[in-house]
Amino acid sequence: MQQKNFEELFEGYLQNNLSDAEQLQMMEIIQRGTHDDFLKEKIHDMLKRDYVTEVMDKMQGDDILNYILSKPESESKVVKLNPGRRRRTILRSLFAAASIVLLIAVGNSFFFKQKTSISAPEIKPAAIVENTLIDFRGKQLVHLPDGSTVLLNDNSSLKYDQNSFNSKTREVTLTGEAFFDIKHNEEKPFIVHTGKIQTKVLGTAFNINAKNSSDNIEVTVTRGKVQVGDTKKIYGVITPNQQIKVNKRTFNFEQNNINAAAVTEWKSNYLILDDINMTEAISLISQKYKVSILIQNEKIKNCRITASFLNEENLDHVLKVICSVIETEYHYNKNGSIIMEGKGCE
Repeated sequence: MQQKNFEELFEGYLQNNLSDAEQLQMMEIIQRGTHDDFLKEKIHDMLKRDYVTEVMDKMQGDDILNYILSKPESESKVVKLNPGRRRRTILRSLFAAASIVLLIAVGNSFFFKQKTSISAPEIKPAAIVENTLIDFRGKQLVHLPDGSTVLLNDNSSLKYDQNSFNSKTREVTLTGEAFFDIKHNEEKPFIVHTGKIQTKVLGTAFNINAKNSSDNIEVTVTRGKVQVGDTKKIYGVITPNQQIKVNKRTFNFEQNNINAAAVTEWKSNYLILDDINMTEAISLISQKYKVSILIQNEKIKNCRITASFLNEENLDHVLKVICSVIETEYHYNKNGSIIMEGKGCE
């Protein structure tokens, strides 16, 4: 019954026949990730039928994605689009909203089919002015305005003020655990607040574990230098394979040499393909799933892709999703290797 209800909502969305409440209901169901297989099959079928018209520019597509993935929980996730001409799209927003969080860049950016505008519930201007805090929750890859990325672990959150971020400093607040890869900027330090503890960097990669279940906050560096302290003093400056551990209650701390790879092992459950070409993507997939993947058409290597697989998806799931969007196919040969073939990208 739930599957049938979702399929009816989905078809109604394509025909622009849903009410605001029904649109919101559909987006919330998509975010739960329980109907990914139906979405992939539907998108693949539409791709084969060339169910597309015109190109939507990247900024519009990114706006749609940000609405679905990155809006605070208090705001509607119904996507509002400007009315006008039909645009060429390939359902990128629905893939993004589902648990696979798939985005693609193959020459042009392709996005969700939309015939006319969708009216979002009215939001008072005063609320928009007062609420400038961006809040990301749950496991996901976050792209910050300065080009830095943050990979959030499960049951974690990241917040920053969109009005002040990247002005004199770049400041965020973390709850839980995350891996940070920070763009270097000597003029604008990057500061992570975890309770009263501050982690300050200029440009580096590091892990912070501030889970509520632990008595300590642990900062571990994989690249560059990181300064850890509070508002009164600096505890220390650490470099790769070093860690500072701070007691949340007493603020006693210790600095140790440590295997950073072991600390960040949790990331191995995720497959992150962040705007890379297919050569790099295949290398990461092969490494994760311990399989050989061969490219039959060299032009496939030119295709670029951005995708986040965060729910321990199996190999066939990953390959089917990627192949459906870059218009390729794959099969296994006799020795167990995978052959990928298709027209590729210029």
